[in-house]
Amino acid sequence: MTLMTQILGERSLDSFLFDLETFQQNETLTDTITKYLDGDYKAILRNSTSQNLYEILNQIITLSHEQQDAALLNANLDGIENVVLIFITGLAAFNAFLQANVTGPPLDLRDVFTAKETTELLRDQCLKSLDVDGVSVYQHIPHVELFSLSRLVFTVYFPRLINNNIKDSRWMRIRINNYHQRLLSGLSGGRLSDSTALQDAIEKDFLELESEILGGESTYSTEAKVQFLLEKAQIYIMQGLDLKARENVKIAKTVSGFSYALSGALGKRTKFQQSDISQLVVFAKSKDSTSQDPITGNSDVAMKNSQLRNGNAPEALDLNDDTLLESIAFKKSEPEAVDNSSLPTELIGLQPDAQPQLQPLDQIILLTEATLKDSLSPLDKLNSEEILPYAVRVLTDKLTNWQIYTQALLVRSRIEAHRSRTQERSVLQLQVIVDQIIADTQEETPSSSSTVPEIRITSFLPAAKPSESAPVTERLRYIYPLNTPTRWELETELAYAWAGAGSLVSALEIFKRLELWAEVALCYHSVGQESKARQIVRRQLYYSSSGPEKDAYSSDAPEIANENWDGEIRPTPAHAPRLWCILGDLDQEPSYWQRAWEISGKRFARAQRTLGEYYMKEGNLPAAREAYVAATIVNRQNNETWSRLGDIDLAVGNWDGAVIAFQQSIMIDDTDAKTYSNLGSALLSKHAEMLTLEKAAAKDLLAVQEDEDDEDDELVTNKDTKGTTPQEILRQALLAYKRGASLAHSNWKIWDNVLTIALRSSPPSYPDLLLGLRAIIALRSPSIGEDAVDIDVLGVLIQEVISRDRAPGHEDEDEKGVYMPPRGSLARATVLLMEEITPLVTKRFALFHLAEKLSLYRKDYVSALSYAEKAWRMSQGEGWLEDGERWREVVAATDHLVSAYESYGPMEKKGGGEVEGAWRGKARSAVRGLWGGRERFGRVPGSGMFWYAG
Repeated sequence: MTLMTQILGERSLDSFLFDLETFQQNETLTDTITKYLDGDYKAILRNSTSQNLYEILNQIITLSHEQQDAALLNANLDGIENVVLIFITGLAAFNAFLQANVTGPPLDLRDVFTAKETTELLRDQCLKSLDVDGVSVYQHIPHVELFSLSRLVFTVYFPRLINNNIKDSRWMRIRINNYHQRLLSGLSGGRLSDSTALQDAIEKDFLELESEILGGESTYSTEAKVQFLLEKAQIYIMQGLDLKARENVKIAKTVSGFSYALSGALGKRTKFQQSDISQLVVFAKSKDSTSQDPITGNSDVAMKNSQLRNGNAPEALDLNDDTLLESIAFKKSEPEAVDNSSLPTELIGLQPDAQPQLQPLDQIILLTEATLKDSLSPLDKLNSEEILPYAVRVLTDKLTNWQIYTQALLVRSRIEAHRSRTQERSVLQLQVIVDQIIADTQEETPSSSSTVPEIRITSFLPAAKPSESAPVTERLRYIYPLNTPTRWELETELAYAWAGAGSLVSALEIFKRLELWAEVALCYHSVGQESKARQIVRRQLYYSSSGPEKDAYSSDAPEIANENWDGEIRPTPAHAPRLWCILGDLDQEPSYWQRAWEISGKRFARAQRTLGEYYMKEGNLPAAREAYVAATIVNRQNNETWSRLGDIDLAVGNWDGAVIAFQQSIMIDDTDAKTYSNLGSALLSKHAEMLTLEKAAAKDLLAVQEDEDDEDDELVTNKDTKGTTPQEILRQALLAYKRGASLAHSNWKIWDNVLTIALRSSPPSYPDLLLGLRAIIALRSPSIGEDAVDIDVLGVLIQEVISRDRAPGHEDEDEKGVYMPPRGSLARATVLLMEEITPLVTKRFALFHLAEKLSLYRKDYVSALSYAEKAWRMSQGEGWLEDGERWREVVAATDHLVSAYESYGPMEKKGGGEVEGAWRGKARSAVRGLWGGRERFGRVPGSGMFWYAG
């Protein structure tokens, strides 16, 4: 296997198609490729090709994309040898950037490029060139020029070289754009979806690359396919697109042949447990290690195992809890005694604490699954209990890649932050990871003043020797499917973790050291120190009115304790749009949000969203709508913006606009029940409007038809009526409400809307009436009892049931001779629902009348008479003799009871005898009781008459 095959094949980097034999006799290329494979990126960056590219970058970094393309064309960098060297240079620059900012080990690049003065200027230009839509990257990124160099190679140089021999390196461009998104979102306060230009570019490359890698004629190895799918999933997780992420994880699992499942096993979780109970555990097994790749014929597993080692990975801290065990103590039993019959065939027989070693990409699948569930699921104790086993399964493997093991500790730390008993280890474990990463990415000598401020290592562990630490090639081997955060992102995450644990001082210390002044201000705001937060932000945006000497003091110096920073506005600093928005939030001043919008070139969507919320609170709905429309124009991938615009359109009566806005929001995220419910409301309002217009049109049509002849009249009535009709709009509203109710099953108000729309449909949607009524009763009856039952809806259901013909026959009757509707029918479901309702009834005797009606339909005369008697007794509540209305109700109920006695009593029941042999006496007794009440009070309330002929 040639060196280029290693790079282009096993290393999963798509680049070009050409004759590999060209390089067999080229010592320069062979030497460069060997250094790349060995991880000697510094040597590659010193060669003449890298130096030339660096000089070109220095000259064209401030130019537009098109001008950069023209400048590269004039630089005469074509030729197959130059193309390969530039390709390797781009890879080496990006890997060196990741080594310096993400993985380590320490890398000294001081003498790689030109003089310091040129580097400082280039650095500032590189930082500015990475701004997107008013969002800036972190201003203290070490060696950001390396990222810009690789970005120049893969996003400008290669796209212009596409021909029959060389193809665009889309995969590397995806990775470059993905990390560009990370740099923008990690500390800028902007949402990933606010960077729509990068997101659209990534999605376009995904579509073109997917058919090449996963298509039927693909020559990529199984490992490359799985890695591509995992990278897609991680990018979608970062963008908040959970459905796409889940889909790609599922496909990766299938392509890999990896089997895993969350199940239970007997064991003890606490120190004081006496008996074993079911504990959550992930059973997982990689594909047979003897399997070969169907394309290359190589054993992927053997190659992977050769790269497994732990190196000097961060230490996994013990829990040290007085109740919880360090890990679950599973019950020891024979393999055949473990009941895991519900698991996939491949996992049957596995012991929970003695599972086979997983392959690296399969470990990443589990970590991606955990990250997906943790990032995009509601934060609660139950979810964290279900997610934690995925990370634990990876940590229990004996041999793990250095970076995978570090990522597993990070994932476990994030999950354990949701539970009070594990929060302490979560924060401390994250501290250990940060200490390790800082130690591994810190250069041997202090960086220049423009890079990350000096960092003090807080770990007591000694630094690892080069021979003890994992090499850079292993650390970077799976960096893309892991999508590991940068060191300053980890420090920011640690700061928020300390703040969540109640240590605001530790959080502020980290934010101040990293010079993240927006985060510092937000910390002060969270504890009610509004003036301090305002002072921090204003200092970044305004000069002091006292003179420039104030800038020499630190933010905590006593000399500026009372400084208001109310001088002239400073030249636009980095993150200026966000800072102006924060200041606007603190002062509730619209002009600040408007300034953020203007200085971002009208691209910072957050400014318009905040303006929209401000105008809504002020009651200025037209201005609020205008602001949200501007936000959606800039960023069409933010579902919350679309949903809010729909809310405004609902409030102003723009039903069509509301429908479109809610539909756009659902296209981005179809898991929000509120959006579906609001869409149903918009459609319902549109339906009412259409009915009003139809009535008006009908009146106009009648007036016109009086003056038209028969031929014209026929043309009018035969007009095409297909398309969107009021009934179709009503049907869509019902579907929207049903989807919202399925997502928020415990929200009875949405179910009530389902009932309303199903009842309005023509004819009513009886299955949906039944579904909604059953759900409302289940949700509300524990608190309000029988009041949860909508009598009108129940009456409509029963009327529909008894109006339908049923096929009589012996097979439909039970042992009592009572008809039971067939399974799956509306009648059967209604009968079962009524059986759930009748035990709830305590005062609403009309429900018993409905039950009687249904019993009569089933020829259950015994139950029908029983319900009539219960209704009569319940009608005579307290005060019925003094209240005329109540008296008439009791009279009607008595009349109904007597009729029931007369109708059902003499009937013969199965097994012999009458339904009620003493029906005459009971009827007479009921009437006398009513008449006795009249005589007792000396008058008959109301003006009605009661007559009974016994």
